[in-house]
Amino acid sequence: GAIRQRSEFTLMAKRIGKDLSNTFAKLEKLTILAKRKSLFDDKAVEIEELTYIIKQDINSLNKQIAQLQEFVKAKGSLTGRHVQTHSNTVVVSLQSKLASMSNDFKSVLEVRTENLKQQKSRREQFSRPPVATTPFPANNLVGSSMLQDERRYSGDVAIDMDNRTSQQLQLINEKDSYIQNRADTMQNIESTIVELGSIFQQLAHMVKEQEETIQRIDANVEDTQLNVEGAHMEILKYFQSVSSNRWLMVKIFLILIVFFIIFVVFFA
Repeated sequence: GAIRQRSEFTLMAKRIGKDLSNTFAKLEKLTILAKRKSLFDDKAVEIEELTYIIKQDINSLNKQIAQLQEFVKAKGSLTGRHVQTHSNTVVVSLQSKLASMSNDFKSVLEVRTENLKQQKSRREQFSRPPVATTPFPANNLVGSSMLQDERRYSGDVAIDMDNRTSQQLQLINEKDSYIQNRADTMQNIESTIVELGSIFQQLAHMVKEQEETIQRIDANVEDTQLNVEGAHMEILKYFQSVSSNRWLMVKIFLILIVFFIIFVVFFA
């Protein structure tokens, strides 16, 4: 019956409210991590995991609220107007909280994107190699001496050059990997922001529908009140007319009695 449906609605709304609170706690943690600007204190993996989890939570909450709205529409005819108005108000409240949290999430992602750009700029400045200068020999004697030294230590130099080349290649690969990871992260953030935009549109549409429903119910309630007041006025008019008719009948009756007394006294 109506009581069971009311209980089911309450359980659904409470579950959504609890999920909203849990997601908001995750968002607060992400906000703290995302605002850090240091290269050496950037917990990229944790930030990416939280971002993914929060995005999934918001999508899930959006679906749950849509289901709750459909539940209210389907069962609205079986409940009273006051109950339906209250249910619609609860749905709008949950939608507004989700929209607000989604907006905060979008702002955090924008801050994260800006910090990644700044980190990339600073890393590029630090990783620029110094300009190397190679002195040329002043005469053939010096050149000959250097040639002999080069031949003498050619093996050691070759090994040293190989080590340096290997280290440089490793650094280049690490840098390329870091840049690629950051590029992927920024791309994921941008796609998440786009998804949030679609969620905003859905929420705006849902809120508009709920507000129209509430306004329609309020208008019906106002019409009902006006009809009740009108009926009350008609009843008062009826009683007044009945009362006036009774008084008229009393007057006629009194006049008849007077005429009867006069007739009996003077003409009998």
